[in-house]
Amino acid sequence: MQPFRNGFVIFIIVKRTFLLLLSISFAAAGYAQHAAPSYIDVIKKFCSTYEASEEYENYTSFAKKKKGWYVLQVNKIQSDRTLEERLFYSFSENKYLDLGKYYTKTGDVDMEKQLERFLNNGGGTSDWYGFERIPYYGYNGWYLDMIKDFASQKDLSDTIHDALGRAYINLANSYLWYQSGGMYPEYDTLHRKLDRLEYPSEQRIGKVKEAVDNAIVQFDKLNSINPWYNTIVGNSTLKLFNEYMHGYNQMIMCGNDELARQYIEKAPLPEPYILQAKNYLNSCEPNAILFSYGDNDTYQLWYVQEKYNFRKDILVINNSLLGLPVYIDMFKRKKMLSLSIPDSFLKYPENDVIYFSKDKNAGDVKKTVSLNEFLKIIYTKKYPSSHTETGTYPTYPYASASLTFRVYSKNTPGTGVQKTISFDLSENYYFMNDIAAFDIVFNNVANRPVYFTSTQNPFEKNLMQKGIVYKLILANLAPPVKNETEVKGLEKFIAEKYTPVLSNDAGLVSFDGDNTFFTLYYSIFRYYLEKKDTINFKKWLYKLDAACPKINAMQINMARSLVYYFIEAGDKGKGLAIAKQYTQWLNRVYSDPVSLTGYYSQESYTSELTKLRDYLASKDLGLPLLDSLLKE
Repeated sequence: MQPFRNGFVIFIIVKRTFLLLLSISFAAAGYAQHAAPSYIDVIKKFCSTYEASEEYENYTSFAKKKKGWYVLQVNKIQSDRTLEERLFYSFSENKYLDLGKYYTKTGDVDMEKQLERFLNNGGGTSDWYGFERIPYYGYNGWYLDMIKDFASQKDLSDTIHDALGRAYINLANSYLWYQSGGMYPEYDTLHRKLDRLEYPSEQRIGKVKEAVDNAIVQFDKLNSINPWYNTIVGNSTLKLFNEYMHGYNQMIMCGNDELARQYIEKAPLPEPYILQAKNYLNSCEPNAILFSYGDNDTYQLWYVQEKYNFRKDILVINNSLLGLPVYIDMFKRKKMLSLSIPDSFLKYPENDVIYFSKDKNAGDVKKTVSLNEFLKIIYTKKYPSSHTETGTYPTYPYASASLTFRVYSKNTPGTGVQKTISFDLSENYYFMNDIAAFDIVFNNVANRPVYFTSTQNPFEKNLMQKGIVYKLILANLAPPVKNETEVKGLEKFIAEKYTPVLSNDAGLVSFDGDNTFFTLYYSIFRYYLEKKDTINFKKWLYKLDAACPKINAMQINMARSLVYYFIEAGDKGKGLAIAKQYTQWLNRVYSDPVSLTGYYSQESYTSELTKLRDYLASKDLGLPLLDSLLKE
């Protein structure tokens, strides 16, 4: 996913860790039999020859096994249960095999659409990474084969240590609620998937700890061999830390706080990441609730809270984990916040997704429902279930696909009066973690300020940036007042509380640090440019320049809007230098796509270059490199 493609000067930063964009070179795989073809090669070969099904109950996917590349038909509704598999590329024969007896020959196909589907959409980036780094991947039980064939080997490459570490992570999850998906191995009854609100036995917890500890061993060896090795979350040092925190999180959800504490005590986290965690927490008011979304905006925050007793008044809730009923149950058991979501809702799989359909008899009237009423309708299953393309789920009819809910606060700070905010139902379905977030907001916002580390949530129109997070505001502020209040707060945050944490050439990789740094300053730039306040715009632009005088390869995609800002400030030389750097980066990642930079189609690549060229031309500027690339 490329969040900046809709225009040259766009400032949306996606904060899903697994989607962050980098420029990274990959380490050699270390196993010659899998040197070719690549995942992209296999996709191109299959989709140019045969039709790939997108039906959820008969979905075409790929797997890499010991014998070669396979084409699988899976039932995605049933945890990717394999319906059939066919060897497509044989490693021993070094060739593609004819599957014409099993698959329909395709006609004209939009290959870029197919590549986008497999490489970028949904969990594509994560799967792509797996196929790049892991010898066996893409099928149920791949982690068992990895451990069987590689765990006892010595002198492994950095890539294989990464692959083994990930295999042990999946093994650990297989003793619990299958957070990573997949089917359970039939050879061991301890792998029976736990019920949604079932807690593991001591024997299972011991197995989880053993697998997590083995994963830590692999990532520790990886870090020793190659500290510069980069993963989805950052370099090998940060990946090692995250695995300790994965152990912490698993033990917390299992109800074993003592074992969880042991992982916290042993977890190694370099000082810059501690500072970035404090940047997040210091962005929030006392007693806040903070919704996070990825590893790096969650684990580091939990760590500094528990290890250093820092800002423990803030409750950090990972939105992704809210899709696990036991995670929600943990908050209920420990009475960490107010919740109305009942166990009767949590324990049924059909409630993982709640669908909405238009009431055919209601016409075009837009119905308004309080959030409380909406939640009660869902929890009591007032409407019957309906069959959708992804299964049978409760479907709730309303007059419009766009619903308005209201959240009431009885204790709005400084007013003492009731405030109402509203937001639209922007989807025709919501996942359990969305419903849980609605529940948490409704039951707590009157007494606790609520923040998010990302704007990509249903409350987007009601958020105000506070430091490097976003606060759900209850006051109905006019845009000029809201914008001024926001920017003055950001300036104060930078002056008094903020410590930039940026990736550098010395090996520090801080995706969230880079991401939040540019987002923070861009908000200020936009405000002063809209006001035509050149003096303050330039003042803050050069504050950014002083804090980050050199843009490195990991930052360039996030820093690309500086082309526009420096040129608008009259510094054409600086703007053109960044434009050239971005163009070189974009050409490199387009020409040699890898999972950590994402896939650019020819259309999107050309569009990006064209927008940049047209902007420069509007300022009577040019870049020969741009012209030459667009002529190719």
